[in-house]
Amino acid sequence: MKIHLRPITLGLIAAVGQPMAALGQQTLEPVVVTANRGPLLLEHATGETVVIGRKEIEARQTDRLTDIVNSTAGVFVAPGKGPLQTAPGLALRGIPSDRRALVLLDGIPMTDGYAGSVLLGGIPTESIQQAEILFGPMSSLYGGNAMGGVVNFVTRMPTRSEFGFSVGYGEAFESGKAPADVQKAYVHAGTRLENGLAIRFTGNWAQTNGYRSEWVTGSRPANSNGAIPISTELGAGTFLLGQKGDNTWREHGASLKLEQRISTDTTWRAGWLLQDYHYGYAAPQSFVRNNTTGALVYSASFAGGDSNYSRQLFHAGFDTKLGLGQLNVLASHTEVTTNSFIIATTGTAFGGPGRISDSPSESTTFDTYWNASLGTHDLTIGYAYRQDSADTKDYTLSNWGNPESKTGLYSTASGKMSLHGAYLQDNWQIAPRLTVQGGLRYDHWLNANGQSTDPSGIYSHAERTAAAWSPKLGASWRVTDALTLRTSAGKAFHAPTVYDLYRSSSLSTYNISANPTLEPETVKSWEVGADWRAWNGGEIRTTYFHNEIDNLIYLGPRKPGPGGKDVRLRINAGKARTNGVTLSVTHRFDADNRVFANLTYTHSEMLENSASPTSVGKRLTGLPEKQASVGFETRQGNWLLSTSGRYASKQYSDDTNADGAIGVYKAYDAYFVVDSKLSYRFDKTLTASLAVSNLLDREYFSYYAAPGRAWFASLAYNY
Repeated sequence: MKIHLRPITLGLIAAVGQPMAALGQQTLEPVVVTANRGPLLLEHATGETVVIGRKEIEARQTDRLTDIVNSTAGVFVAPGKGPLQTAPGLALRGIPSDRRALVLLDGIPMTDGYAGSVLLGGIPTESIQQAEILFGPMSSLYGGNAMGGVVNFVTRMPTRSEFGFSVGYGEAFESGKAPADVQKAYVHAGTRLENGLAIRFTGNWAQTNGYRSEWVTGSRPANSNGAIPISTELGAGTFLLGQKGDNTWREHGASLKLEQRISTDTTWRAGWLLQDYHYGYAAPQSFVRNNTTGALVYSASFAGGDSNYSRQLFHAGFDTKLGLGQLNVLASHTEVTTNSFIIATTGTAFGGPGRISDSPSESTTFDTYWNASLGTHDLTIGYAYRQDSADTKDYTLSNWGNPESKTGLYSTASGKMSLHGAYLQDNWQIAPRLTVQGGLRYDHWLNANGQSTDPSGIYSHAERTAAAWSPKLGASWRVTDALTLRTSAGKAFHAPTVYDLYRSSSLSTYNISANPTLEPETVKSWEVGADWRAWNGGEIRTTYFHNEIDNLIYLGPRKPGPGGKDVRLRINAGKARTNGVTLSVTHRFDADNRVFANLTYTHSEMLENSASPTSVGKRLTGLPEKQASVGFETRQGNWLLSTSGRYASKQYSDDTNADGAIGVYKAYDAYFVVDSKLSYRFDKTLTASLAVSNLLDREYFSYYAAPGRAWFASLAYNY
């Protein structure tokens, strides 16, 4: 039989993730939510899909949700400041930025209504039952934000009465090189009543005194000594003047989930989630002294302002039998009440003039679909709605160290986005071993109420509408019980956000300029792959992928701006291409012991870009060319040991790839990092663990100085 490799992408991952977790506990094969939004054995999925179960999650030390998936082939997570990093820096199989990957929690989009960012701080990994990753464009089912794929984190629900808690403490091996005085606590309680009602509550808290992750560089002050000559990320000469203070972090969160099957055909569910975190900076450290007085020299560049984020998410849904099929409904409302940060302007390292920016936003989603099995066809028909609104305000401060010292409104940016989508998909089992999926979604969105103000004036922006058709097609052929061939192709889009269109901002080294004329990004992708259980306990998976990206939204090159500060304009690049290969090998000796290794190669290139011609022929920003992971997990009696290593080649942040320097602040270095965790289970309820991150103590930069070697010890009780 000949397979023609011109595919279209297949969807997966949950509109209603919670019931899938329960179903997954009762089946031998991992269960995902597929393109037709119903339970499907992993081996029947037509697109490349990865499911990471609770057993694998518990085996590793995971400080943030993206740590669960960062050893997966085709997934890149920028290290940044490690657990202190607010945005995940997630890229899926050649599509850069978490803004182009749809991240779900129990089927609910976690992208915010302001910048489309995925902010996951304050969500504990202890609550996650499994993670599901579907690679490739997913707009055929999920609309925008799903250019690179979908990641769904499914949280746990009780099957009986339960209670548990964990506490932990950690430190850097070398002071100042990794987060210090790390403290964590987590508690959960739940039950499942005789009437089928399941309830689960979680609470979490964490804090750290942080470490000095940010350097201060620039010209050497006159009449001074102590400045250290170094290179910038662009290769130019500069001086290291000192370091900002320890980057402190404090977070807390809570969640409540309810679910009840009230009949054989009907289940309802509801929930609430709180995320809240704060980061700031302790006293800075200067290396420079005045030649005359001997006093340490500080400038406003040493200033480190506080940042706060608080979000509440409410969701409810149900599924019930309707005619020949099942009707599913899921609605959510998200309120970001605080999303603020402070910068110093003309002040000093310890106070003086500055600005505070706060960007509260709201998002409302509604998704309903009807799924029916009609002979050899699984048919899905659905409708989706999303509305985002944001209102950013920047205030001047008389003292950047005091957020209450507001003296006036400096600038604003506000707007609203509404999206309506309708989709249709058919999962057709042509033969017992051959499955074909095809679907189509139409999206129409409106950007309205766009307004911005700054010292130069007040600007109102006209309403804009646009539409997108997102087709897909895919096939899966089980050649034998051990070998499956799959292929898919599709088209996806990402609409510009309120932040992209209307928000200008000021960073420490350059300004970012908004662009209300931005067009939606689009991608056309195809893939072909194979899953082969080559021997008893062994599996080999490989995929070739190809992405053609149009109108890529990104920050253009630096250009001279007012006041001697460079400006970077958000622009649509003409055309870009990424393509590559993933290869993973896993061997399971038994249920408790496994080894794994994987490789990812991604070639990326800017093909056309009238806005920045010098970027043509260069690699896309934020994407390493080569990645690899290797590791093992072993359980022997009451002991558990896991060790894994991750490698990524150098990345660029400049669209002309001019930031080629390595080992300097603001560079994105190649790295190889090894993490290890050892656990001992005293009995069925009590477990102690010791984890060491960056075991080899590699020093490298991921813009910031990445965390060095650190340890974390924890004790968990579960009943």
